[in-house]
Amino acid sequence: MAGLPLHRVHKDTGIDQFDVCIYSSYVMIQAVDKLQVFIVGSGPIGALYARQLVDNGHSVIMTEIGDQDTRVPGAHKKNEIEYQKDIDRFVRVIQGALATVSIPVSSSVIPTLDPSAWRASDPEQKLISNGRNPFQKEYNNLGAQAVTRGVGGMKRDANENVYERPVIYQSVHRDNAEWELLYNAARSIIGTSTTEYAKSIRHNIVLKTLQDHYKDRKVQPLPLACHRLRMEEGSAESPYVQWHAADNIFGDMFDPAKKKKKNAQDVERGEFVLLTNTRCTKLYPGQPNSSSDSSSIKFAEVKDLLEDLLYPGSSTTKITLTRISHQIFVVAAGAVATPQILANSGFGGTREQLEHKEEQLIPNLGRYITEQPMCFCQVVMKQTLVDDVTNFSDKPVWWQKAVEDHKEENPKDPIPIPLQDGEPQVTIPASYERPWHTQIHRDAFSYGEAGPLVDSRIVVDLRFFGRQMGCEDNRIIFENSLKDPYGMPQPTFEYEPTPQFAHECSNMMNDMTDVAQKLGGYLPGSNPQFMTPGLALHLAGTTRLGRGDVEEEYRTSVADYNSQVWKFDNLYVGGNGLIRTAFGANPTLTSMCFAIRGAHKIHQDLKTCPKAPNPEAPLQNTPECWVSWTNNIDDPNFPDHKRLRKPHRQV
Repeated sequence: MAGLPLHRVHKDTGIDQFDVCIYSSYVMIQAVDKLQVFIVGSGPIGALYARQLVDNGHSVIMTEIGDQDTRVPGAHKKNEIEYQKDIDRFVRVIQGALATVSIPVSSSVIPTLDPSAWRASDPEQKLISNGRNPFQKEYNNLGAQAVTRGVGGMKRDANENVYERPVIYQSVHRDNAEWELLYNAARSIIGTSTTEYAKSIRHNIVLKTLQDHYKDRKVQPLPLACHRLRMEEGSAESPYVQWHAADNIFGDMFDPAKKKKKNAQDVERGEFVLLTNTRCTKLYPGQPNSSSDSSSIKFAEVKDLLEDLLYPGSSTTKITLTRISHQIFVVAAGAVATPQILANSGFGGTREQLEHKEEQLIPNLGRYITEQPMCFCQVVMKQTLVDDVTNFSDKPVWWQKAVEDHKEENPKDPIPIPLQDGEPQVTIPASYERPWHTQIHRDAFSYGEAGPLVDSRIVVDLRFFGRQMGCEDNRIIFENSLKDPYGMPQPTFEYEPTPQFAHECSNMMNDMTDVAQKLGGYLPGSNPQFMTPGLALHLAGTTRLGRGDVEEEYRTSVADYNSQVWKFDNLYVGGNGLIRTAFGANPTLTSMCFAIRGAHKIHQDLKTCPKAPNPEAPLQNTPECWVSWTNNIDDPNFPDHKRLRKPHRQV
């Protein structure tokens, strides 16, 4: 081990204050108190934790198991012009980025295989590579649940549903005020908008058609995290949008000129280090506190995957911070990987612990998972709707000009809609009577490619997302005896739909078909259907939050509403796994809200000695001053997405 190069953290971070102790099996890096917070995961939630803490003077080291696969760290790949010109091509990008979590294996025998080819000596043996899981049953799998690995995590649209949010405070007025503050801040940080497609012909066709048919359902533009590009101030709109992602949350943190930037309180930024291709393997707690029965994480074990390419099996690094009172660990690696890391740390959720009924530090780890039943179809717009495009009597001037310019430039095109006309982006908000989330739009997912026989301009996608209640038997079990492709315990799903909201799914399908018939005829192959469980990619509940003053919530949760894990002094969790309630919405903003609360609590912890959450102590409201930077345009850290960075024109 002594002959190997030192871990790249020494040369990559620019932080030279390390004490290094070399042992036979690992390198121990002891950083001084400059590095106060260790974050696992660089997706939107990890990014938000880092942004808030670094901007308030705290130093952060972050690990990401994947690579930086965009020029700007964490940027949305859909911003590339080739995908904006042809949205269906982006389907392949999504498919390539998604890794299915758990794949049932029936047999290793292929009856039609050449007799001379290899076959297992025992026909009962199962294949185990790349997510193949002999423990996984077909009937209770989330067969389409997948994960991405890379700087920025998953990047999707952003909206919230107020009907299913968790209840932080018993007082309705206080709870509403807290969520309003948090949601407004989250929307500003990620940059949501409902006006970026206001001058899209297709968007207006779908929007007006549904508004005319459903006058009492408040049909409106779908909130999206993006902004419309312009060539220069005062010029006409570009046909393209800039999609927001984790890079917008990181802001200018990667700009070398902004390393010493000061916030509105004149506090200089703390150090920030992001280590890519670095797997957080497990966390190590110290001895429980005898007076409080709480535990503290002492250090994290990480593995340099790039180093492992050169020296397989040798590069294991343990990162610790020397001042224990100034040490916080945040695991925000996604709804699957977050409990996976905690399970691998011995805190709970493994098959061995469950079968032997061992005592677990986090007994609810991976339990009470929720998923979103999803129905989907595609329609080709009605002839009457397309023909009406050239009826200018009730159309705005920009519409007429766009159509006439298109016809002049493309006289042989049978469709009057401009080639680069923006996609429809419409939603019918959820209500108590119809508590499902709707996306009536045209977009790229891992499925739903329009194909070569139909023009994408006249295709509309309908995706309706239902809800499921979390129950104890719906869970992820982590296998001690089987590893996933990255060397971590293989997840196995045990999930079956709960009967509580089964009727809603049927009603949701009926609602979707009713809406679809107002817009057009079904595209062959994309008739109304329920999709494979897990395809929504909105898995939640794996590290669910709960109130300490409500016995049922405390007994069934992993952490409090500051995202701090029960009975741990310095361990926090983040991501969609925190949401305990059944929900049909996109969960991004709600998870960001929890990260805002969690970062504020960490900011307070770093001023004192961190202590485990007290279930009986009242939760504090998030102070307005903590999020004031999100709504004050004069604040040096205000998230001005349109001016965040100039377009990249040369290398």
